[in-house]
Amino acid sequence: MLDAQKLFRRSSRSKTQRDVLRSAKDKLRAKNLRDSKQAFLQQGLVDWHLASCEQKSNLNVHQHLIVKAIDENDDQHQDGSQDNLDVMTAPPQLKKPPFYAVVLFNDDYTPMEFVIEILQLYFALDLDRATEVMLTVHYRGKGVAGIYPRDIAETKAQQVNNYARSQGHPLLCQIEPQPE
Repeated sequence: MLDAQKLFRRSSRSKTQRDVLRSAKDKLRAKNLRDSKQAFLQQGLVDWHLASCEQKSNLNVHQHLIVKAIDENDDQHQDGSQDNLDVMTAPPQLKKPPFYAVVLFNDDYTPMEFVIEILQLYFALDLDRATEVMLTVHYRGKGVAGIYPRDIAETKAQQVNNYARSQGHPLLCQIEPQPE
């Protein structure tokens, strides 16, 4: 029964009444959107497509352009034309991932040849570089096999530890964060 009443109400309105109601609703939405965005910008918050907080000198320019674009869109909408929203895009703020060193630790039981084999197999070092790293591990107690992003470093350390255990050697491989 309610659906029939809604249908009757809709059909009883003339086209001009519906257009007036629609334009009033659109104006109210546009005003609310403009007010919300201005309040957002006045609080000092930065939208995802604006520059980062470090670039505060450019932030006022971005705020002015967005408010201006919103005002222009509101004026166009009152004339009855379509909404054309202008969206400002900023270049993405990319940051290099933190790097970690894959470190081999010395023990008294793992043969030097096995350490060289691991360095060649898992870290793609040539024989000379693998020998150099192995001697560093032997004389200094630890040596860096490679420097990678965290996921890759963890995977390589886990692979080395698993392979060493499967071969019966107590070789220890861990990761350490690198200073930026």
